[in-house]
Amino acid sequence: MAIGETTSGSLATALPEIVGDARVVHEEEGTWRRTCDVKRQTPNTGLNWSEFALDQLARQDITETTDNRNYQQLSGTLLSVEPQMTQIIIKMTDRMARKIASVVKDKFGSLAGNAMARGDDEDYLAMFSTFGTGASPGSGQPLSFGHISAAVNRIQSNVTETSKAEVSSVLHGYQVKDVQDEVLAGIGTYTIPVGLTEETFRKGFAGTVAGSNVYVDGNIEVTATPNARGAVHSREAVVAAIGLEIKKETDRDMYFGGGADVISLTNEHAFVERSAGNWAYTILSDATAPTS
Repeated sequence: MAIGETTSGSLATALPEIVGDARVVHEEEGTWRRTCDVKRQTPNTGLNWSEFALDQLARQDITETTDNRNYQQLSGTLLSVEPQMTQIIIKMTDRMARKIASVVKDKFGSLAGNAMARGDDEDYLAMFSTFGTGASPGSGQPLSFGHISAAVNRIQSNVTETSKAEVSSVLHGYQVKDVQDEVLAGIGTYTIPVGLTEETFRKGFAGTVAGSNVYVDGNIEVTATPNARGAVHSREAVVAAIGLEIKKETDRDMYFGGGADVISLTNEHAFVERSAGNWAYTILSDATAPTS
């Protein structure tokens, strides 16, 4: 027979365990739908999404007596990519559904969709290492306004084929912080003018740099160095070929564990670069976690 005061610890094994709330681990939305040229493949058109780019023609001067037989031949280049399928599949037993806390069960719905969206964005980000390097500061070097400006200028003014489409800078937040510090470098030494410097000081960096829209993508990996690899590219530089938007299907498995629901999400997509080396530039730079 026990002697003494009765506390919650005295009857610990009799206390029910209740999960009071639940949350989904944060996922980054990704940027590719805002920065790429999204093309949806028409059904029943084969495995590949294809585009034919017609080359430029050249004119010549003539006079009234010219017998012009300098025929201009039509030519072009085929761009082709095969969208690949990805899938996530989940099997949940009926017993689990009966036993698990309702606040946790209610969060299941968004998990699979978040995973698919993250995977698509990671496929897009993987392309950055294949882009041109002419405007990248390099490993361990801080990103500056000039690097972004140089990439934009190369995209819009190169001698091969220019792009006048919207330009985007997709960067890790630590890279953007270096540009912010550059903008604010004169504070304490010079008068803060009304404009970009003042806005950055009050609200943090956002908006555009050298005509390029700046997007922070948290799915960009920070290496052990630490470095991060972003990119500056025009919208038409990267084609997102979609063979199948996310398709959800459900099924039942009555033979497993007393019955279970099977849920799957499937999509089909691919990313491919147009005009390689002219419209897209990688941005490899320092990504040290800021301390001030």
